[in-house]
Amino acid sequence: MKYLLLAAGCLFCISLSGQGQIDFRGQMSLNIEKKISQGFSVTTMLSGIWNNDYRELGFAYTDWGLKYKLNRNFSINANYRWLKRRNLDNFYDDRHLVYADIDYSKSKRNWTWGGTFRFQGLYYSRLFESYKTPRWYWRSRINLKYKLNFYYSFFVESEMFLALNKNPAHLPNQWRCSLGFSRTINRYLKLELSEQLQRQVNVASPNMNFLTAMSVSYRF
Repeated sequence: MKYLLLAAGCLFCISLSGQGQIDFRGQMSLNIEKKISQGFSVTTMLSGIWNNDYRELGFAYTDWGLKYKLNRNFSINANYRWLKRRNLDNFYDDRHLVYADIDYSKSKRNWTWGGTFRFQGLYYSRLFESYKTPRWYWRSRINLKYKLNFYYSFFVESEMFLALNKNPAHLPNQWRCSLGFSRTINRYLKLELSEQLQRQVNVASPNMNFLTAMSVSYRF
């Protein structure tokens, strides 16, 4: 537990030193995973994100994917995400996100550590945005979880976005750090609550956002 408390202190200190506009956001998500064989499962997610200090729905998306567990430590998945994004004219643009993950996790006693390596592409679909090329990113995430008992777990995560074809290319333009806990209801249902700090870097007008997220996960 002392490592999680140390991470919480680091997150607080970093937030005090951040510059730029601050926005408080909220997210609610529903995650469903259906196991179809020993190694394969299909996943879907519905999510909404409220911006401007929780006053407007900024994003809404649905996500579908196929996941394969290679062994007890590694798994891979491929996903498609359809997004609705609020623009400056107060209506919603379509966005299309495709990505592939390699996940790693390893447990010892009550501790679990791991990470995700993601390659993703964001596409535009409106006619007058056809001049915009897809945006490609590498996303790297590491995490640490402490399982208190069957019902409660605590975790800390850190994630970095590396732009591949957006200026300045090949430089990180965002990182995220999260603290949270989960409550296991039974073998099928789990609730999760977290607080995330999002910080832009290497951009003209960097912003800092705080995201309070709550998710419900159902696996069967």
